[in-house]
Amino acid sequence: MHHAEALRAFADADRYGRRKERGTGEESIAHLLTEDHVLLNVEVTDRESLFAHLAQFLVQHYGYEPAAVMAGLAARESLGSTALGQGVAVAHGQIKGVHEALALYVRPSMPIPFDAPDGRPVTDVVVLFIPEWANMTHLHLLAEVAECFCDYRFRERLHACADPRAVCELFADFDAQVAAERGVTGTARSDIPS
Repeated sequence: MHHAEALRAFADADRYGRRKERGTGEESIAHLLTEDHVLLNVEVTDRESLFAHLAQFLVQHYGYEPAAVMAGLAARESLGSTALGQGVAVAHGQIKGVHEALALYVRPSMPIPFDAPDGRPVTDVVVLFIPEWANMTHLHLLAEVAECFCDYRFRERLHACADPRAVCELFADFDAQVAAERGVTGTARSDIPS
C-alpha cells in the first residue's frame, strides 16, 4: 500500500470512531501549530534544501543537532516519498532528543519536486517531529493532516492565507468544525472523498 493510501485508510478509520476523538487530550495540528512554526514563502529549490532549512530552524529555536534532523527526515523519505499528491507533503520523522511533538507548516516560495504519486510539485508541507516513543501520536497527527488536505476547500483557503496567524486560525477552525460535526452526528465529513 502506498504511503498516501495508508494515511487515507487511517483517516477513514478515525472518521468511523475506531480511535479517540479530538478534544480528549490527544495532540492536534491546531494545538501544536503556532505562528512562529508557520514559515511562508521559504526560499528552497528541492526537498534537500527544505530539509536543510528545517534543520537550521530547529537549531535556532530548539537547539537540536542539524545532522539528527536531516537524518530523521531523510530516513523516513528513504522508505518512500512523504508527498501525498495534490501539492501536499507531510515530511515527518522521529528524532532523538525530541521530547514532545512539534508541527510546522511550510509554504515554499515556488513549488518544489518531492516525488509525489501524482507527479505534481509540492506547495504545502506539514512537518512533524515526533518523540521516538510516541507512535500513536505520530499516527494520529498523520491521519489528521491527511484529513485536512483531502478537503479541497481547506486547501484553497490555506493558499489564500497571507500570514501565519491566518494559517493557525484555519487549522484551528478545521479542528473545531470536525469536532463539532462528530459531536453532533458522529459521522464522517461529507465533503472528504474516500
